[in-house]
This record gives sequence, structure tokens and C-alpha cells, in this order.
Amino acid sequence: MEDVRGKVDDITGKRSVKELLVGTYDMAYLCKPVFPYFRKSKGVAPPAFFGKDAFLGLIVALVMGLQHALAMVGGLITPPLLISNLGFGTRPGSGIPYSSGNPAETQRYLVQASLIVCGIMTFFQVLGVRIWKTNYQFGAGILSCMGVSFTTVPIATSVIGQLMKEQGHTFEEAYGMFLGTIAMCAIIPALLSFFPIRVIKKIFPPIVCGITIMMIGVHLIGAGFKNWGGGAFCADNWQHPPAAKACYLPAKYANGTSYMQASQCWVGPGVKCGDATKTEVFLPFGSQQYIGLGLLVFVTIIFLEIFGSPFMRNASVILALLFGYLIATVTNYHGKKYVITTKIDQAPGITFLWTTTFPLGFYGPAVIPLMIVFIITSIETVGDTAATLEASRMLVNTEDGTRRIKGALLNDGISGIFSALATSLPLTTFAQNNGVISLTNVAARQAGFAAAFWLFLLGILGKVGAWITTIPECVLGGMTTFLFANVIASGIKIIINGDPLTRRSRFILACSLALAFGVELVPQWATLNLWPVTPGMSPGLRGLRDAIILVISTSFTLGAVVALILNLIIPSDEPSPASMIVRSSSSNKILPVGDLPEVDAKKLSYEDSTHQSGSRNSDSTSSSGPSPQTSRPVSPSATRDVEAAVPPIGEERA
Repeated sequence: MEDVRGKVDDITGKRSVKELLVGTYDMAYLCKPVFPYFRKSKGVAPPAFFGKDAFLGLIVALVMGLQHALAMVGGLITPPLLISNLGFGTRPGSGIPYSSGNPAETQRYLVQASLIVCGIMTFFQVLGVRIWKTNYQFGAGILSCMGVSFTTVPIATSVIGQLMKEQGHTFEEAYGMFLGTIAMCAIIPALLSFFPIRVIKKIFPPIVCGITIMMIGVHLIGAGFKNWGGGAFCADNWQHPPAAKACYLPAKYANGTSYMQASQCWVGPGVKCGDATKTEVFLPFGSQQYIGLGLLVFVTIIFLEIFGSPFMRNASVILALLFGYLIATVTNYHGKKYVITTKIDQAPGITFLWTTTFPLGFYGPAVIPLMIVFIITSIETVGDTAATLEASRMLVNTEDGTRRIKGALLNDGISGIFSALATSLPLTTFAQNNGVISLTNVAARQAGFAAAFWLFLLGILGKVGAWITTIPECVLGGMTTFLFANVIASGIKIIINGDPLTRRSRFILACSLALAFGVELVPQWATLNLWPVTPGMSPGLRGLRDAIILVISTSFTLGAVVALILNLIIPSDEPSPASMIVRSSSSNKILPVGDLPEVDAKKLSYEDSTHQSGSRNSDSTSSSGPSPQTSRPVSPSATRDVEAAVPPIGEERA
């Protein structure tokens, strides 16, 4: 009996029942709202920091995991909802549905498959399994969660749409071909995990990654606004009188090559927004009711950011979505309901992967764009994992830190292959969790395991997936517009933090964005007559043509290719003395050396000969001079002269 009691004490650490359940975390800090405009202090001090292997307690771990899951879930459900929307609607001229099954049921399944896969792979990411007899590991082994990548959404919508509209495939067939292609290309992050991190960063610097991520957000903002106005399908088919309209229908040459043939289609009155399986309200696109419901969600996110507790701020996206859904549920339009529960009533109680399957295939033209996507997400994973290590108060530039970053990359690759085989879009390391760690001061892996549990639980509950598919498009649009704008902000942050905006970087930025924004605004610039399909075009040449056109007509892939090429061929700028700065420690002033010809140069030397000698010895290995970003130490007398000549930041020189 004593032996059993001793083993229990070893597992529990001789903790009391209360500590095992609730731990020692300050829950009042986590749950107490703040009123920034009515307080004199600077805020409530955060609780003690909980490191990677710290003990939280069962209830605290579940609460922490729940807020990590809630911080992610808005981003997790958006990609499958956008992709599955392609299965709704009918083919022009024939009225044949794009989907061979029930598109609403397919949508529910894809949402739940995404949650299940994210839960499984988050578990392995947090676990961090060392590979036997090697210096590698599978998973980062820190509080880092996996989520469905937004970067594949533009490629998926383009490829699946092309396969359905030009080649006559059903949605299920097109989606299966895309999944098979993903499974082949997802090996890239796994391969990159065996390369030195510095090599990856040198080939794909921040300016390339930042441009790509920013353009992904720009592309997705359009989808968010279409949903905000009532739905993507009615946005593309807004009301108009019935008439004959020029259209393009799929056709084939004698040799079997498919192409889009110009034709005339009879187009009936424009459709109204609304899905009969989840609403009784059908209004034209952009109606006041739709805009108002979406705006309510958007404003709620802002309100929670200002007044919410740390928990509410971390989960602001999903809480705002729930509030918007609640308002849509309790209100009506002339006695008709915005939300009906038919889907929820018909959904199974428990579900799992592979209850709906898709025939796997391969689509060659999507390989190059997907390779670009996986390279970019790999660079993003390196940065996100490094940020998680820093938020967890762990060293990054060490052998342990490098091994964890490479473990996250390996997990990205394995997750991409597994998710494709599990009928879900590829995963990547999510960055939202870093903000949760910083705000709560909890980096314990117990919270990561709890987050994996919540994601898995939400995925297997069939009613949850059905509820998500009943969210009105306008409510969803208010939330996704905010999420996609965050993608743009992330890209801008990577550009600014990664590389000073020198003349060279500004030139690369301008050229890349010129073509990327142009194609985003006028996609037909690259799709109509740049490389038309001809009757004698062989299948191999047609595949090459489709791949090139897909890269050129997709804004973020074109921007990435242009930025990558220009970064490799344009020589680097020489450091300019005028760009070097001297930062004063005694006042808030930035002191440009080039603007100070009156300052005595002798005063810019070290007055302490011992310090000067030591400095020369320490810099003897470098002869390239100071970096533009490196502050130069100066003597106190020189600083006083400089401060007298340069005004404080924000003031003009007299």
C-alpha cells in the first residue's frame, strides 16, 4: 500500500486536491474585464509566469486550452467553409449542380474534419517526440498549435473552380484531385526541416515572405466582403433583368483538349442571397440587414479588444461570432427567421474522419503554386515557432531552439500529408497562440494538450459542425474580414521587421506589388489571351500552359516569384554613413550623423583609452564598418553637442 501511495505522490508531486484541480493561477486576472478610460493605474499586474513544464491544475489547464482553441477556431472553420461554398450552385446554361451529392452535408463534414485533424496534429506538435538516435524531433515540444492554412485557399478556389467549370468535374472529383496534389507537395516542409535555418532564410528573406502573405490577405478580403454582403454566389450573380448574356462553356477539340468556348447563355433574374437549408430570409446582395449584422460582429471585436478581460480578448473573434449569431437567431425579417435549425436536427451526434470520402487524383498545373505556398508557410513556421520560444522565455539561437524549430517544420510536412489523406486542407503552425501566451503568462504544455482535446471534441460532435454551417453568411463575413485583414497586417509586419526599407527593398516591393495588385484587380489580364488554348496543343503542353497561367493569374504567387527573382539579381546596397544614427541614452532623440557637420569629430571618439583598445580588439575580425542598424557609442560631451543641434522626436528644427 505504501508503494502505491508513493507512486501516486510521484505523479501528483504531493499536491493537495485543490491544487490538482485549480492550481495556483490567478483566475481573477484572466476573467476580470477592464475599463481603460476610468482608471488611474496602468493596469493589473499579470500573474506569475508558468513555463513549458509547469503544473497548471486540471481545471486551469482546460480553461487555458479552451481559450487557445477559441482563439483559433474562427480561423480553422473559415477555409473549409470557403472551399465547400464552391460546391453550391449550378453550371451555366445547363442547370446541372456542381456537386454530385449534398453540398450542405459536404460542408458540415469538411468543417469537422478540419477540427479533428487540427486536434490530432496539435497534440503531436505540443508533445515533441525525439527521433531515435538522431538530433531531430517530430513536433516543437512547446505550446504551439496547428491550424488550417489560409495560404492554400486562393489556390484551392482557383484550381477547383477551373476543374469544375472548364473540365466538367464535379466538386467531389475536383476536391479529391486537389487533395492528392497537396499530399505530394506537402513533403517540402519535411525536406526543409533538414536544411540549416540560415540557408532557408537567405533564399527566402522577409521581403519575399511578407509580400506573399500580404497579397494572400488582400485576395481573401474579397471573399470576406462577399460573405458580409450576403454570400459569394449572390455577389457574383446580383440582380439583373432576364436576358441573353455572353458566357463561356466547356468544350473539347477533336484531340480531346478542353477549352472554354464563347457562347450565349440565357440568364434569368439575378439570384437573391440565402440558402433554403438554413434561412427563411432571401434579400438582394448588400441589403441593409446583411451589412448591419456583419457590422455588429466587427464592432463587437473592437469592443472586446478595448473592454474585455484577457480571456475575452483572446477569444474575441469567436465570442463576436457567437454574439452575432445570437442576434440573428432572435430577430426576424417580416416574420421570417434568419436562422433555422434543420441542419442541426438532421446532423449525427458523433462523427469522425472518412465518413465522407473524395476520389484522390493529381492535377499537375497546381504543383508549382503549391510548392510556393508550402515554402512560404515553412518560412512562416520558422518565425512563428521562434516567436513561441521567445514568448515561452526559452532561448532561440541554441541547439535546443533550432531542434524545436526544425521539429515544427517536420510536423508541418507530416501534417500536410496526413490532412490531405484525411480529406482536410493542409495545416501549418498558428501564430494566434503567441498572443495568448503573452497575455496570460502561461506557456505550459498542459494548456496545449487541453487545446488539442477541445479541438478534437468539437470536431467529433456532429451537432457542432452542423451549427457552424448554419451561421449566416453576413455574420461570418464580419468575422472573416477581420481575420483576413490580420493576414495583411502580418505580411506588413514581416516586411518592416525583417528588412529596413532601403532603396533596394523599396524597389523590390514596388515591382512585386505592381504586378500582384494588378492581377488581383484585373485577373483576366493573364487568363484570356496571354496564352490561348489551340486545337493542336498536346496534353503535356496544355499542362505546362495551365501551370504558368495559374502562377501568373494568382496575385500572391506572381508577387512571390517576382520578389524572389529581384532579390537574387539586384545587388545589395552599400551602407550609407548618413543613414547611421547615434541614439542618446539621456533623452528621446535620434541623432543622424550626416546632419551634424558642426560637431567636433574628436568628440565622437572614445575618451577611455582602455575601452577603445578593448573595442578594437573585439572588432578585429570585422573590417566592413558599422551596420546601418547599429548604434555608435559616443562620449558624453559629444552627446551634449549633438543634442543641442538636433530637436527631440516630433519637434521641428528652429
